[in-house]
Amino acid sequence: MAKRQLLDIDAASGIVLSGVGALEPEPSALSEAGGKFTAEPAISPVDIPGFDNSIMDGFAVRAADTADASPDRPLGLEIAGESRAGTPFGGGLGSRQAIRISTGAPVPEGADAVLQKEIVTTEGSRLNVSARVEAGHDIRRRGEITTAGREILPAGTALGAVGLGTLASVGIDSISCHRTPCVSLLTSGDELVEPGGTLGPGQIWDSNRFSVSALVDEAGATLVSFGNVKDDRQATVDALERALESDLTVICGGVSVGDHDHVRPALAELGVEQKFWGLALKPGRPTWFGQRGESRVLGLPGNPVSAFVVFRLLAMPLLRMLAGGGPPGERVTAMLAGPVDRLGGRLRAVPCHPARTGDPGELVPMPQLGSHDFLSLVGATHLALIPPGSGRAEKGDVVETLPLGEG
Repeated sequence: MAKRQLLDIDAASGIVLSGVGALEPEPSALSEAGGKFTAEPAISPVDIPGFDNSIMDGFAVRAADTADASPDRPLGLEIAGESRAGTPFGGGLGSRQAIRISTGAPVPEGADAVLQKEIVTTEGSRLNVSARVEAGHDIRRRGEITTAGREILPAGTALGAVGLGTLASVGIDSISCHRTPCVSLLTSGDELVEPGGTLGPGQIWDSNRFSVSALVDEAGATLVSFGNVKDDRQATVDALERALESDLTVICGGVSVGDHDHVRPALAELGVEQKFWGLALKPGRPTWFGQRGESRVLGLPGNPVSAFVVFRLLAMPLLRMLAGGGPPGERVTAMLAGPVDRLGGRLRAVPCHPARTGDPGELVPMPQLGSHDFLSLVGATHLALIPPGSGRAEKGDVVETLPLGEG
């Protein structure tokens, strides 16, 4: 058998993202739009604020009525009523009158300034003013934040706390968003047992189901199905046939060349075209990617660190683009706080954590026993991407890294 060519990660990423466009738009209620990307610009239907209102608790007045006020000659104004947030004063402001006003309450007609409560005194219905105030003082003007018809969010905005709050603040309760990608997850192998179950001889607990499921959530996608596939050809075909209804099928394990690795033959039987098989990456070499129509399949290695690394490098950018988020741009540079051996012709992904002393941009490479050592990821905040070559990357070398979010 001829030795298969291993793709570098950038070439593989180019294949995975080739021709990928955002999924179709659909109306989303604001209560269900969190994590989605807007398919169109959001336009404010109203002015914000919708009325002139007070910045402070105090008294609404005519600025001209305070022109002669001074500490030596306080000026008296009649307190004629109150304007509260949600309960405006019902009339207009007359000459030499004041209206008690709450923060956010509408400024009464005729008033053009607000006196802060702390700088005036009252005697019954009399307000004593000892300093003049300029027109506009402590008033938020109608439309100073935005006006009706103005764009407030561009298309492609990720709707988190800020985006959702922005839409709610102008009264928008529904917006067109790109459909959330649907993901099916399969883990392959007779040796896998659900956590909490009893291990038989040679068996291990199925950690990939939980770690990859969490990565799907982190990517903002929806996990629509999951399950374990035993090492049986027909069972593998049946499980994959159901999974291919998703935008992305992720299968962990079974993509190598062993006698009991049935994934690749099953995918071929189902008409999934192989795009590549094998990455010049450690961990993650036996990675498979293919496509049938608009349904994509990513075959991850069974070792949990490999599955984690490859998902972050390839699946997360794909899911982001399907969701309407545009091209990924997650990689940043950082300085190594210790040496790392290079790996011949393969890129090496090494978990790191920030140095506790020294330069805040330094990352400390973390020891690993191998791609089966999932505990080696505990506390990691980045993957340092060590280019292939001989020798080692030294302390102080600047390398590309992939932020991991939660450590």
